[in-house]
Amino acid sequence: MVAAGPSAGGSIPDAAHVSLTSPGDVILGASLPMHGWSSGPPCSGGLFPWGNELAALFWFAIEEINNRTDLLPNITIGYDIRDNCYSETLSVWTALSLASTSERPQEDVEFTKISPAEYGNLFCIIGTQTSATSIPTAQAASLYRIPVISPFATSNELSDKRRFPYFLRTVPTDSLQAKAIADILLRFGWKYVGLYFQLNTYGIHGAQALLDLAELHGICVAFSVPVRHPGPAAEFYDAVGRLSTFPKVRVVVIIAGTAAAALVKTIQELFGIPHNLTFVGSDGWAYPKTLRDDFGIDLRALQGAIFVQLKYNQIPGFEEYYRSLHTRNVTFSSWFQGFRDKWMKDNQCSDIAFCPIPLHGNDNFLMDAVYAFAYGLQDLLRDRCNDTTDCNSTIQAITGQDFLPYLLGVRFEGLAGKYVFDVNGNPGGKYKILNYQFQDDVFQEVRLGEWEASEDRRLDVNLSAIQWVGGSRDPPASLCREICTSGHIEVPLEEKCCFGCQQCPNNAIVQNNLCEQCPVDEWPDASFQVCRPIVPTPPSWSEPTVVSILILSGLGLVLSLLAALGLFHYRHHVLIKAASRELSSINILGLTLAFLAPFPLLIPPTAVSCRASEIIVALCFTLTYAPTLLKVNRIYRIFDAGKKSNKPPRSIGPRSQLTIVLGLFAAMVVIAVAGTLASPTLPAKLTFYPPADYIEAFCEFGNGFLASLICNLLIVLVCCYYAFKARKVPSNYNESKFIAISVYSTLVFGMAAVPVYITAATVLQKVATLCVAILLNSFLTLFCVYLPKLYAIQLARDVQVSEWRANDKSPSGTGSTGVQPNVGTSKVQPVAGAVGIK
Repeated sequence: MVAAGPSAGGSIPDAAHVSLTSPGDVILGASLPMHGWSSGPPCSGGLFPWGNELAALFWFAIEEINNRTDLLPNITIGYDIRDNCYSETLSVWTALSLASTSERPQEDVEFTKISPAEYGNLFCIIGTQTSATSIPTAQAASLYRIPVISPFATSNELSDKRRFPYFLRTVPTDSLQAKAIADILLRFGWKYVGLYFQLNTYGIHGAQALLDLAELHGICVAFSVPVRHPGPAAEFYDAVGRLSTFPKVRVVVIIAGTAAAALVKTIQELFGIPHNLTFVGSDGWAYPKTLRDDFGIDLRALQGAIFVQLKYNQIPGFEEYYRSLHTRNVTFSSWFQGFRDKWMKDNQCSDIAFCPIPLHGNDNFLMDAVYAFAYGLQDLLRDRCNDTTDCNSTIQAITGQDFLPYLLGVRFEGLAGKYVFDVNGNPGGKYKILNYQFQDDVFQEVRLGEWEASEDRRLDVNLSAIQWVGGSRDPPASLCREICTSGHIEVPLEEKCCFGCQQCPNNAIVQNNLCEQCPVDEWPDASFQVCRPIVPTPPSWSEPTVVSILILSGLGLVLSLLAALGLFHYRHHVLIKAASRELSSINILGLTLAFLAPFPLLIPPTAVSCRASEIIVALCFTLTYAPTLLKVNRIYRIFDAGKKSNKPPRSIGPRSQLTIVLGLFAAMVVIAVAGTLASPTLPAKLTFYPPADYIEAFCEFGNGFLASLICNLLIVLVCCYYAFKARKVPSNYNESKFIAISVYSTLVFGMAAVPVYITAATVLQKVATLCVAILLNSFLTLFCVYLPKLYAIQLARDVQVSEWRANDKSPSGTGSTGVQPNVGTSKVQPVAGAVGIK
């Protein structure tokens, strides 16, 4: 039934005063675009094919429900369809005209009723076709507390229940579409993309949702540019110019409707075909035939593009129903009559049967919206009345405020799947994932899989079926960052979201894109992920310096052995007896220990070898210089006492001398052992700067070694003192002079070795310095004290030995010293060490 209202005054066009109604027990309103969009005044566009299809689907759904016995039995649903002419302004008018038929305005709000249904209670509206028109529709209907169910409005803005308390929808929201797009970007590793969005509620809110997800998942949106449609050409050229500013952007996301077509057209003009860009498109422009036929887009520019498209399902029986409407003799509305006449005229057809009107869409979301109303009403009536045959009064008393809770709580299986509304009136959703391909120069729209808003299932695509730009099977790379090798970290560059590589220090690993320095005794592995301990390197025995030290040590041991054998063989010789063979034997033992000292210092350091080296060094000096001290002290005391009396000094006999030496040695053993227990010499690591994958191992003397070192230093200093005091002994008794040379040189070498050892840069320098100082002191003692004696005994057999005796009485003429020379008859050769004290 067609009803025409009175002519509108003001800016309301006459076309808006047309409605299509049918009576029923309840009335379901609808706001649909029977006239298409126009850049002129509202309703100035022609009759819209899609609007006629939507009206037909609306009738189809209502008739199907009315014919069912399991859903709202004995209840007839009527309808009241109004034309919003694709206009936001007229959407307000349409919503108010529909809502006012409820005759229950909120706060005395009234509106002129136009063409209402003959009877029936209207408390729900289906519509509209876009978010832009649904927003004013929902706001106007809320004045009358009338719920609005939209099959097409996807804007996130409509989820705000403070502004739109009576709004629901059967179509997925833009936030879900943004999640689907974000999952696609993540699946293919596209972390550097461009974004264009239409400057309307659909584009703005969809882009904002995607930007929020991109920030959450580390996707960089190099540029985000709004576009208007219609808009000046210069605006599109400026927007496309961003692609030249960001040349590494190879993936472009477009969330738009018709504006996307103008944008792609401009990209084709500026960059040509192929342009090596991969588009990721929203459902607002995922219709290639429309792009080609209505906007002249060369579809080759969309090769490799991936689109997220609402998952539509075929409605059984609707296509036949739609075609039958145009062949019926009964005219349903002036909209259909006008559209059919224009179609036949444009196609030069006298009978509609010979030129049937094609079906462009199959919008199951509208049919599901009608069914949501029906199931919600059935739940309400089940609560309000036991028998639906007695529900007439109940139905007439129902308001939109009564109906809203049941509508939000409805559960049913629709064509798009199971419907469950959340608190904001939003359902879940599924999207098809499409890939635009060219096979043998033929354009194809290939379905790759789908995306579903659920916890256990999101993106499901057949990767092997994708064809990318240029027919490639490999996805394009859309990154603005260098691929960093091991040991490098990413650092931001001046260009937005672009990263370069910076090498970490050689001794650092990479953790969480940060350079973390390894400890001084560790070094990164080959992948610069883990610090590995550096194996310390001891002095190599192949080093020339080490070889030289070992040769000197060996030579010293041989000479010490020869000296020891010589002393034993000639132990009864006057020169050996005069030099105190007991002290000399201990002295030779100390020299032998000194020549052995380099070996524990040169082997790989261990706790045992380091403590052994500490004790050996301490004891070798004690065994060397304690007998030397007693020797030089004995010489000085004898000659000093001879100047004053003929009585020999005390404790100069072999037994006394040996007892004193052993006492000093025992004391040093105690000091050395106590020192190594208190603060032992232990293996240590010598590191270098700048750090390197190399450290050296050595024995680091502890504080305990300092005590034994001080004791030995005191012995050497006392030796120096008595050597100085004994400088005036008879000239031919020169053993004291050689002892003086030995102890003086010890101080000189010590003064030179200590600073060198402390400041040495390598372990070899430290060890070599210490070893050379010990060896030189030992060689000096051998060459200055013992080897000349053995030489004199073995080779200078014509030497006349002069003996000095201490007499009880001093004969006349001998002087006051009381020391009388006893000279033999042979000639005298002044040979070093040829004179001794018996």
